[in-house]
Amino acid sequence: MKILAFCDLHENEAALEALRPLSSQFDHVFICGDVSRNTLFAEAVLEAFPKGFVIPGNWDNEHVNKLLSSNSQWIHEKRVEIGNGLNVVGFGYSNRTPFNTYGELNEEEIYARLSKLPIDSNTILMLHCPPKGYFDKTPRGDNGGSGAILKVIKEKKPLVALFGHIHEHRGMQRLGPTTLVKLPAADSMCACSLSIENKNINVEFIKL
Repeated sequence: MKILAFCDLHENEAALEALRPLSSQFDHVFICGDVSRNTLFAEAVLEAFPKGFVIPGNWDNEHVNKLLSSNSQWIHEKRVEIGNGLNVVGFGYSNRTPFNTYGELNEEEIYARLSKLPIDSNTILMLHCPPKGYFDKTPRGDNGGSGAILKVIKEKKPLVALFGHIHEHRGMQRLGPTTLVKLPAADSMCACSLSIENKNINVEFIKL
């Protein structure tokens, strides 16, 4: 199974046009939040990736989330079986930030909602926000990730967790049995190719 994953598109037309032709080479496209604050751009993203799953980021606004959530590609707080014994579960938004964006939740709410989802060892977990302490160091020097997300990953042990949000980082790391993949920001003309075969995971970062 091959997955094209990206996040933090932030209405970047050049990145969208570069990603569009790539998608035909993949079985699925995972869009991990911060797509747009413009509904016309958000519609273009949905049309560009008919095999896509999308979750909200913190930066997307109410109008865009309303549009995205009315589409079958919206997977926030949902689980979908995707073949080869694997499933995808989505959970967007972020913990609180200094920027007071629309899609921010407190840690208690993140834990209450995320911990109820049917996540298991065959789950590819689509997140926007990183778990606290992993790829989450901000330019201010603090850790911007979520403690609640970290707790749920430790408890539920998904196969993979994908996330973006903190633009400065990309990479791959293990957290127990879970492979963490920090996606690069698409508005810096980068994305990620994820191949999974018999639960063996290969990650490649793509320059658009």
